[in-house]
Amino acid sequence: MLHGRRRDRARIDELLADARNRGSGALVVRGEAGIGKSALLGYAAESADGFRVLRGAGIETESELPFAALHQVLHPVLTHAGNIPARQRSALLGAFGEGPAVGAEDRFLVSLAALSLLAEVAEGGPVLCLVDDAQWLDGASADALTFAARRVQAEGIVVLFGVRDDPAAPFRVPGLPELVLTGLDQRSAGALLAERAGSKPSDEVRDRLVADTVGNPLALAELAASLSERQLAGTDPLPVRLPVAADLGQVFLDRVRRLPADTQTLLLVAAAEDTGELRVVLRAADRLGIGAAALDPAETAGMVRVESPVLAFHHPLVRSAIYRGATFQQRRAVAEALAEAMDADEDPDRRAWHLANAAIGPDEATADALHTSAQRAGNRGAHAAAASAYDRAAALTTGPALRAERLADAAQSAWLAGQPDRARPLLDSAERLADEPALRGRIAHVRGTIEAACGVPSDAYAVLLAGSELITAADPERAARMLTEAGQIAWATADLPKLGEAGRRLSDLPSDHGAVTVAARLVTGLGSLLDGDTATAAIRLREAADLAMATAQPHTLMLAAAGTMFLGEDARAIDLFTRAATTARSEAAAAKLPALLAPLAALESWTGRFAVASAHANEGLRLAEETRQDNPAAHHRSILAWLAAVQGQEQACREAATAALAHAIGHRLGPHAAIASWALALLDLGAGRPAEAYDRLAALAAAGPGEGHLVVSVFAAADLVEVATKTGNELAAKNAATMLRAWAEQVNSLWALALVARCAGLLASGPDEDRYFDEALNLHATGGRPFDTARTELLYGEALRRRRRRADARRHLTTAHETFERLGARPWSEQAGTELRATGVTARKRDPSTVNQLTPQELQIARLVAEGATNRTVAGHLFLSPRTVDYHLSKVFTKLGLSSRNELMRLSLDAQLS
Repeated sequence: MLHGRRRDRARIDELLADARNRGSGALVVRGEAGIGKSALLGYAAESADGFRVLRGAGIETESELPFAALHQVLHPVLTHAGNIPARQRSALLGAFGEGPAVGAEDRFLVSLAALSLLAEVAEGGPVLCLVDDAQWLDGASADALTFAARRVQAEGIVVLFGVRDDPAAPFRVPGLPELVLTGLDQRSAGALLAERAGSKPSDEVRDRLVADTVGNPLALAELAASLSERQLAGTDPLPVRLPVAADLGQVFLDRVRRLPADTQTLLLVAAAEDTGELRVVLRAADRLGIGAAALDPAETAGMVRVESPVLAFHHPLVRSAIYRGATFQQRRAVAEALAEAMDADEDPDRRAWHLANAAIGPDEATADALHTSAQRAGNRGAHAAAASAYDRAAALTTGPALRAERLADAAQSAWLAGQPDRARPLLDSAERLADEPALRGRIAHVRGTIEAACGVPSDAYAVLLAGSELITAADPERAARMLTEAGQIAWATADLPKLGEAGRRLSDLPSDHGAVTVAARLVTGLGSLLDGDTATAAIRLREAADLAMATAQPHTLMLAAAGTMFLGEDARAIDLFTRAATTARSEAAAAKLPALLAPLAALESWTGRFAVASAHANEGLRLAEETRQDNPAAHHRSILAWLAAVQGQEQACREAATAALAHAIGHRLGPHAAIASWALALLDLGAGRPAEAYDRLAALAAAGPGEGHLVVSVFAAADLVEVATKTGNELAAKNAATMLRAWAEQVNSLWALALVARCAGLLASGPDEDRYFDEALNLHATGGRPFDTARTELLYGEALRRRRRRADARRHLTTAHETFERLGARPWSEQAGTELRATGVTARKRDPSTVNQLTPQELQIARLVAEGATNRTVAGHLFLSPRTVDYHLSKVFTKLGLSSRNELMRLSLDAQLS
């Protein structure tokens, strides 16, 4: 019986009630050993009438075996796997060893399959998924289960994690709510003591026991069993020292040590054998000369229970106490026996780990077995498990060359698992042993990639450049990728000499590979752009884009898209970015999306597609945080700050910009810092603080590498001209206008030329002013940037009103006001309304677009469905379940006043958003 916990039980009851109505939720139940986590999960199972209950648990000795816990959870419902998408099904069955490995590099494919399978099971009724001792989950299972838990929304699924606070095995899941359990109160503790002891304790004894155990239920239960009736009644004195929660493991161990020696050994075998399979435990015990009868005293003492064919411990703490209390030689002997008891064909991974645990020095056969196990894990997307197996295989390997290769494999796997801090020391160890240039080049590539995403870009550049030299002849394609990454870093830090060096080396590579040719043109084009030679840059970057059209590689498409974006070719850049993102989604390559979605979201922001940009930036930020990519996360925050500024969300803008700047400046990420600074300037400009906006934009224009960026300064130049003219800084306005004109005339972009004309209008007077503004509006008409167009209308209307041409001013101000209202650009809408009132009319408040009332996620779903995608396809693209897609789609229909998918497909969402 669960005593007390009224508040905690109510939390569980609320989740279950919501799931009965097709809601979903997840909760991490956290606390010390014995505090009642398992009991609360048991309460959830007892209360889940009508639910399909799925269970799993982390086991300390199983934490290196990939997908072990996930298999516990999902194995009972694998019969439903035939109804999930084929690629996901193959990945999941391959992960469980029930089908061929799919060779997926991206670990999220199995995670998405787990989510899809849970959602499929929930079609038949609500599902409760209980995962106890989550601190000991193997990495692959933890990734998959937390991935699913973050994304359940409308399926009727509840996921509960029981987590013991253990510094050696931390389990942190940002984004999931937590319930931290504390000790029982006196009344509940008294009821527990009476139940376990069979008699009610005195109030004084109860209070003493609660104080000494801090209300820990397991400690109280153990005390109730060990104290006499007279001690509980207060007639006889209590022991001088009572065991507290921290001593529980020792209490259990002391009880085990009172059992016969053979029974203790058999319990150690069971503690080391993670599946609880009685057949294997007894077979291993037999190899140690111990018969099955040795199990009887353990059952009698309540240490274990046998539910054929499974042996289970009374409490997980019993297992860990036995295993941790054994000596190294005892654990080694048990590991050898378990390895001998296992079939090498049926369970090669467990056998390999038992052999490794028994090894006391280099062992080539065991190392080879672990290496093969690591390869299997990697092919199944279990990269954390692969890293552990490669690392242990390296430790058992004699030859330094092979050991270096296995350490490099471990580092690569750790990085793919999203564990950069684990990968770095493995790379250090591999580098000290590696002699062959090819291996040293591979090590440099992994290190450089990690530093580029999570560390200091300048360090990444040096590593990538030096490493590429080692493999130029042997592996020109990898060398090209390394030099391209180095070129991207030099571009971001605005380091022209470094960019030129990367470009020259790329040009010298053998050009048999298409990727090499695209990379060479892109990097040399970026170098020309940074050097001010925009004409040459345009040729190179457009050639790169043309060549990239023939590839399906997301990274190559992204680079080509970035090049066209810097040339002001919005439509082509968005098309290339979208192709890259679509390809990554089709591969379930979630780890690639943060870097892809950031520039796409930026460009969508600048082209006035604010809702779509917000959806992509929020998705990209969430994925960047999940995959621990700090640098792309800063990029997304800078874009979200820009969007918040345009929409007048001051607090959101400042929070996002501050976080982006703190990381970007510290890591010398110039573009990210520049966008965040631009966002803060726009916030000031929209709020009517032109002087503050001028200070920020002038500082941005003068910022050095790492704090600003030339291209972002060019994109923000029109804003600098505007605030400079408003604050009387005419020279700064002219210089910014000149810089913008030089770039715009070379790339010949209509929207850029429109901004040049607008700037000329701001600097002119009289008839010239009208001529330039009219020219700007004519160019805007086909430029495709509605926010910029409306701002030109606003500025022209303001100028006309000042010259007392009220009728002419009203026409432009009305158009500006309507566009700002449609875009949700509240500060500019208010400015246009104020100007209109000054002309003698009141702006009519436009009903907000129903499309703009959609949340970012609803908008993503609506756009994909409007393109003809099924719910299952949308679910795969957005890493959601089909039921969640259906839930959001119903809200889309309600908000848009539609009744069918066909109506949505006929509705031009993009037209309404631009």
